[in-house]
Amino acid sequence: MAAWAGLVGVVAGALIAFAGQYVMRRGDKQERFDALLLEQFAVIIALSEDFRNRVWEERNHVASDVVGKWDLEAYRRAEARLRVLSQSPRVKAALEALDDAGAELGGAWRTASGDKAAIDSALAAHRDAIERFVAVSAQVIRHRAVL
Repeated sequence: MAAWAGLVGVVAGALIAFAGQYVMRRGDKQERFDALLLEQFAVIIALSEDFRNRVWEERNHVASDVVGKWDLEAYRRAEARLRVLSQSPRVKAALEALDDAGAELGGAWRTASGDKAAIDSALAAHRDAIERFVAVSAQVIRHRAVL
């Protein structure tokens, strides 16, 4: 009888150890996922702000030819990662609005560089799109932190 009790104790101990490892791995995986999601949000926001700053610098003759050197590839990479990581309709809508506003700003800068009102309008729309994206990003991150 003592042998059975010992065997049951060993099996129970092994099950507890395996369950603990499972919970720890799952927690680590979730933490890495959340960190990657936050990183993509941050990269998109930073690159969007950088684009606006470059337009401002060229417009105010602080620098020349910096808009053309903006890192579109890094932006597109972060955007693709975010589309894979987040299926949230709010994130998708905010990202599309940011993309559209960025395209409008780029177009206004390239084609209407002498039209101050068009560039001002595009800069304001891009700023609003960035702020909406920041708000949605913050909501997603806060929601995930609660889970």
